[in-house]
Amino acid sequence: MVSTPPTESRLDAAHVGNAVRALLAYRERALAQSSSKALELDADAFTVQIGLRNAPVDPSPKPRQIPLPHALKDLDALSCCLIVKDSDKPWLKALCVEGDAPGPKTRMTKLDGTREARRARREEPSRAAGAGSTAAETTAALDASRVVDKVLAFGKLRSSYKQFKDKRELRDRYDVFLADERVLPMLGKLLGSTFFGRKKQPLPVRVTRPEHLEANLKKAASAATVVIKAGTCVALAVAHTDMTPAQVAENVLAAVQAVVVDHVPKKWANVLTVALKLPESAALPLFNASPRPEPTADAAPAADAADAAPPAPKGGAKRKKAPKAAVAEAPPPAPAPKKAKKAASPARSPSLKDKLKARKA
Repeated sequence: MVSTPPTESRLDAAHVGNAVRALLAYRERALAQSSSKALELDADAFTVQIGLRNAPVDPSPKPRQIPLPHALKDLDALSCCLIVKDSDKPWLKALCVEGDAPGPKTRMTKLDGTREARRARREEPSRAAGAGSTAAETTAALDASRVVDKVLAFGKLRSSYKQFKDKRELRDRYDVFLADERVLPMLGKLLGSTFFGRKKQPLPVRVTRPEHLEANLKKAASAATVVIKAGTCVALAVAHTDMTPAQVAENVLAAVQAVVVDHVPKKWANVLTVALKLPESAALPLFNASPRPEPTADAAPAADAADAAPPAPKGGAKRKKAPKAAVAEAPPPAPAPKKAKKAASPARSPSLKDKLKARKA
């Protein structure tokens, strides 16, 4: 099996570092000229904007995780809410909040394509709460309890947070929202613009394996997220101003490469521009592609031949005149054949008027 070579990044690390330092200097000047000093306590986010030649063919509102060398958020200082199925809330609450290890796996109903089997499967927990844990699961329970502050059932979210003000209070109560990947497709319409407008949409997490739950929670809460929409612009926050310039530059390089290689069709051939900006600054360009798409290997010789050919004169190509000697030696053109005379039309029969004239005569 032939392995595909990794795609190299088109960004220049030195150019990215200069752009980061320029944006930090701009922010310092803006804070010095501002009359309010409260802005110095808030960290601004570095946003990467990627312009595409062609819009993606599979846009989705589902947030996709982008791993970064330096975590965006400190989990020790953040509050986290985990949204799960109603049947899995007992053992997940004991695992993530109380620090109790879960019990053994339960025997799930086999799906046979009927509605009754699917309904029974939704109401069955994947694990039992309590005894029957291993040493690895006990350690995972103690680690996961430091990450999650609230385990919210999907049914409780649907019944108790119908009003807009209730959703807004829930959004402002926690810093990070995580959701079981099995209920995530149903949360978009339920939460609405209250969460998506503030970039607090829940991130997908696989919760069926308690031994890996703590690592999955930390990865989801600390990674950057990107939503591939129907347009030709992809934007994501990759760093903040509390980081050092070197950390910001490393996050920018890693995030752009991960988005282009893993989530953009045709990879760098479909990227037109890459820019970096702060909330109140102009976008500094990091990469600009040629306006026309790059030729492929098969089309390269044809393009070279077209470039080598001289341009055609304006008004169309003119016909060259033959030399005089060639005109003199050429035989005279043959005379055109004469048109044949029209055949005489047959005599027509006399009309009634002619017969009357003949009688009078």
